[in-house]
Amino acid sequence: MPTILIADDNRLSRELVRDILETADCRIIEARDGAEALALLDETPPDLLLLDLEMPAQDGFAVLREVRRNPRFAALPVAAFTARAMQQEREKIQAAGFDACITKPVMSAALRKRVQELLSLRRGRV
Repeated sequence: MPTILIADDNRLSRELVRDILETADCRIIEARDGAEALALLDETPPDLLLLDLEMPAQDGFAVLREVRRNPRFAALPVAAFTARAMQQEREKIQAAGFDACITKPVMSAALRKRVQELLSLRRGRV
């Protein structure tokens, strides 16, 4: 069962993603902000990291920089999880080194499909 860490300061967003992905046989770990996400990475390394871009303590971009500096997480797929879907924001997300951008609000089937694609990406890197 793959483990997915979702970092989002919005409790309802985390709950929605958890409900959708648990039905797809995924184990979900939740972080309320970027600092908590980084702590949880060390405790329970996930197979996929979903990062909200706007969080207190450390935003998604700051967390991604920390993740990418750590060789232990070199194969970890990281997706931006954001309500910002404009082309300029997508370009910024891609330039930062995210593997994907998942926009809010999420659609159940689309989220499950994208997560499976990202989990396959990890298997391809290992």
